[in-house]
Formats: sequence, C-alpha cells, structure tokens
Amino acid sequence: MKRAQLFIVLLALLATACVKPEPVPQGSLSILSGVNNNQLTLGGEQGATTKFSIKSKLAWQVLETKGVSYSPSSGEATEKVEITATATEANNTLQRRKLGDVVIRLDHTRFTGIEAFQEPQIIIDQTIGTTLNLPAEQQRETRLEFKCKSDDFEIESNGDITVSKPQSLGENKYRIAICATKDNMTNEQHKAGSIRFKVNGVEQQGEVEVIQNRAIEFGRSQFFINGDAGAQTSVTINSPFDFTIATSSAELTAQKQSNGAVLLTANKANNGSKERLIATLTVTLTNNPNCKATIDVMQRPSRVEKSLMFFMLGTSLSGYYDTNLKMVENVLSSDNSGTYRVVVFKQSSTTRGASFEITYDKSLKKIIREPIKEYSLPSQYNEQMATEIFKDLAATSPAKEYGLYIGSHGKGWIPKSTSRAYSTLSTASSYDDIWTPAPGAVMVRHIGDNANTQLNIDEFAAAITTAGLHFDYMIFDVCFMSNIESIYMLKDCTDYILASPCEVMASGMPYNHIIPQMLSTGDIKSRLNRASQKYVDYYKTTATGIYSSACSAVIDCSQMEALAQCVKRANNSLKEIDHNTIQAYDGVSSSRNPTHIFYDLEHYLTLSCTDNAALSEFKEQMAITVSGQHNTPTFYSAYNNRANPIEFYSGVTTSAPIVLDPASAYIAEWQQSAWYKATH
Repeated sequence: MKRAQLFIVLLALLATACVKPEPVPQGSLSILSGVNNNQLTLGGEQGATTKFSIKSKLAWQVLETKGVSYSPSSGEATEKVEITATATEANNTLQRRKLGDVVIRLDHTRFTGIEAFQEPQIIIDQTIGTTLNLPAEQQRETRLEFKCKSDDFEIESNGDITVSKPQSLGENKYRIAICATKDNMTNEQHKAGSIRFKVNGVEQQGEVEVIQNRAIEFGRSQFFINGDAGAQTSVTINSPFDFTIATSSAELTAQKQSNGAVLLTANKANNGSKERLIATLTVTLTNNPNCKATIDVMQRPSRVEKSLMFFMLGTSLSGYYDTNLKMVENVLSSDNSGTYRVVVFKQSSTTRGASFEITYDKSLKKIIREPIKEYSLPSQYNEQMATEIFKDLAATSPAKEYGLYIGSHGKGWIPKSTSRAYSTLSTASSYDDIWTPAPGAVMVRHIGDNANTQLNIDEFAAAITTAGLHFDYMIFDVCFMSNIESIYMLKDCTDYILASPCEVMASGMPYNHIIPQMLSTGDIKSRLNRASQKYVDYYKTTATGIYSSACSAVIDCSQMEALAQCVKRANNSLKEIDHNTIQAYDGVSSSRNPTHIFYDLEHYLTLSCTDNAALSEFKEQMAITVSGQHNTPTFYSAYNNRANPIEFYSGVTTSAPIVLDPASAYIAEWQQSAWYKATH
C-alpha cells in the first residue's frame, strides 16, 4: 500500500473513532416497581431475593453488582419485565450494608441512581440499635426485640448481665429480657456487658453493648422555676434508690414528695430581664453518701418578653399538629435565647388532653416537653373547659407579650353542628349537609371532629375573657376565620388577628417560617404582616397544582368599631346585585344552598353601595383596619375539590350577601350576630 493510501485509511479510522455515539433518548428506561427511595433492599441471608420491574425502549442489560445476581440480566425492548435480584452471600454483621450501585446499560449509556442494600440477618429493634440501656437497679429487666428468618441462631452474653431464652412473637420476631446482676450505685454509666449472635453457626460481626445507667438521672441539664416569689415546680429525680436533697441557697426550698418527685419553691422573685441561677440542688444516695449528683436550678424573669401559647383542639388533625410542633421545636433549637416561652394544649383523645411547655436544653442539645397539666375533657366541650386551659397556660408563661396560636377545624361564625363530623370553633344547625366535602377531596382544616367537640366563637371569646386574658395577637391556623362576624366577636380579646378568609390546608401554617417573624424585633403589626407573607409564599413555592392555596390578612381589632360604623352608613344605600358576581371564598354553593357563605367584604360593598362618599369612607377605614393581605392566585376548597379563582382580594369576608337569596342557609342566624346588630 502506498504511503498516501495508508495515510487516507488512518485518517478514516481516526475519524470513525472520534464520532460520538448518539445519546439514548430521554425516557428510554423507567423503573416501574420494587425500588423505594432509589434503593433496592435484599434480606440478610444468602439466597434472599427481591423483585423489581422496568420498562425499556431499547435492549437492556443489568451489570453485575458485588453480592447480587440478576435474573434475567438482559433483554430486548419491553413494556415491562420483572427482574429478580438474589443475594449471593449472607450479611454476617449487625448493620445494614451497601452492596453497590445497580447499573442498567442501554446501548452505550449506563443508567445509575439505584443503590443495592442488604439487611443484616439479625435485625435489632431500631429504637435500641446496638446500644441497650439497663436501669441502675439489678434484676430490673429491659426487653430487646429482633427479627431473624433462620431458626438456627444462638445468643451469647458476657459481663454482669443475664439474658433470658428467646420468646417467639411470630413472623420471625423474637424477644429477650436482659437484667443487670449488680446495682450501679455510682454517678457514672458503665458497660455491664454485651450480647453477640450466631446465625447458622456463623458469628455475626458486631455486638449489642449493654450500658447500665447511673444511680441518679435528671433527664436534663437544668431545672427551671418561674420568676415570682413563691413560684413552685415539681421535678422528677430518676433513681431507684433512696436519696436525700439539699440546696445551696436559702432562695430555694426543696422538699421530697411521696411519689419520689421533688417540689421546688422560689423564695425570692427574679425582677431582672434574664434567667438567673437561683441555687444548686444536690441529690445524695442514702446508702452511698459518696454518690452525689448536682443540677442548677434556674429562675426565669417574672415576665419573659414573649409567650407563645398553642391551643390545638380536636384529634382528627393530630398528626398534622405533631408536624407543626416539630417545626416550632426546630425554631427553639436554633433560637434558644430564653426571651420567650412556648406552652401547648393538645388533645390525645376526645376525652383527654394535656398541656406542656416546650424548652430546649442547651447543654444536652435536645428538646424537652415539660408536663404542665392533664385534663379530663367533658362529653360536650364548653366555655368552662376552655377557660381552665387558658388560665393554666397563661399562669405557666407570664410575659410582656402574649400570642395565641389556634389549630383546629373551623367554619367561621357558623353555629355548632348538630350532627355528624364537622368543625370546631363553629357550626351548622339544619344545614350540616351542605358542608359535606366533594368526592376525592383532600383534607383541609374544617372537616373532622364531631358536634360534641366544638366551641362556638362566642364561647371561645367568653373563655378568654373569663380567664382574665387579653392577647397581643392571635394567629388562626383554622379555615374561614378572617370573617368580619367572628373578628368583631373577638375584638375585645386581642389587639390583632392573622387569619385566612378561605380554607386552610390540613398541613397548616409553616411555623418554622412564621415563628421567627413573631420572635423578631419591631411592632406586632409589622411582624404579623411578614408572617402573613411567609405563610403564602410557602404554599406558592412548595405546593403544586390545585393545592397551591393560601390566603391571609392581618386585622387591627382596635379599628373594628370604626369599621362597623362605616359599614352601617354604607348599608343605608345598597342596591340589588347578583350574589354570583361577588368574590366568594368557599365551595359550598349547591342546589341545597344556592349561595356561598363567605364573600369578600370590600368587593360586596364596592358592587352594592350607591353612596360614593360612604363607600370611599369605608375603603379608607378598611385600609387602616386590614393589612398584610397576601394570597395565591386561586384557593382550594374541599367542597368542590378544585382550585377557585381569586379576582378581587381584601382579605376579609362577610356573610351579608346570603340575604340576597331567601333560600340561603343561616340567614336567621346571621341576623342574630353582633356584627349584624352593629351595622344595621
């Protein structure tokens, strides 16, 4: 071959080598089932299998993963194929282990993102892990549960512990009881022993370490007592042994109680602005005077800067309440200045509830829920019940500024339901059925608890007044509470209200965004306006589709009488209008009830008032009374299960337009409201 020809051939080969293969089209491979959180999980024994299925538009191949074989491991384009993954060896450790990535090849492209894991053969109860704590007292057993598919397993122990024979619980579950053989009468934890396992004659790598607790446990690094002279708190000393107590200062008295708790009494007030060390409490074992433990007792100021009181009524939203409180706890973990306190009332059932304080222990770096009081709730909720709860919460957290956060179901001013499961803080007489959610609707904060577990707005307001309280602000994490009828009823209970004119999604407000605003500096109105913005922004950015729904406004209750007078003058010059032209904020309109219940207050008067001077005066007063109006472009209603457009938004509703149609629900009830009487 001539040199020129050879050169041309080489150029051709080089050009061919440099051509990049065409990329595999997007969507060529889909994982249909068997993979959770991008993980493929196998059992711990050799031969353990799991299945996953794929869809492929091209020929495919699953590449070998260490410790896993696949069948089939390759194939042609398919709408669906089920692949069996098999563990080729046992996991002889006590830990879940990663085997590697599951790599699927289509032509020249490798798809990754799925990880293969193998469980251990002995799966220890996750709440225990590989460290088990025993009480300081000998022969007090602690139980450990585990799973093992093989019947051929052995348990070995060493140290100062005894282990019972395994008790079968069925479904490959077993339980053993572990006891210490000696008392630990020291103030230090120590390793009492360990537990090891064999499966099919093979010793598993790793052990369960058994730790015996110290003789005296406090559970936190400091005790707290309120700032007034004579303030008391009962604290628990965790010790199975008899002990004596002493304080380092005459400013604190400590007295043992019959149940083993210790009653602390402050003998002097803390009139400063910060927490102070009032005394050190020393606990000494009676039978071992060398075993002592001390803890600081801190006294809060007589009044902290801010008190955040949470009133969470009802049980159908309990899971959402837990998430809300976790958000609050996250704020406490990051902002633990001690200038505010958080107290909560939450139900555990329709007949039981409890109040507690949420604190953050800086030394232990953990959240602690300090019990305040347990309640036996009446079969019919009433003003007296709410009064007692409010009194207890306020007494526990004296402050310069009080904020009340209400989590509940709600239908605004509507009276109590007479049947079935509906809202708290409101109700429904003979029209209960119009509040039935549409088929397929997601939960919002006004579908749930039964008629017996509801409070009317007038009962709610009376409970606050009877408790001798006046809040600096209220935040209603409740549906429909930015209605003028309810706000007018609550005007003497608080300075400001942040609420929604429409339905609130069941997940509620994002407290991890709202609480920092309320703990910041500045006047309350400005902080509430920022909180309103944060609430709506959260649903704009995190929720999708019809569930991107949030509306709120801030109302200055000191301006309510002036607003009522403006509305009264406007009501003297109203013309007939079609109620369907008014912006509404609910989805309850139906053949049963031809009108909505909640309409935009300003839009209603803008369309119906013929006195331009009265209308102008009303709008000027609205601008003074209502601020922080924020909303998503649409609102979701469970009553029609869709997103409803918002074309006019003032942030406050009224039920006045219901009188435009004689068939409307609640006309007689509305005409008995305090707002109606003040404006007509």
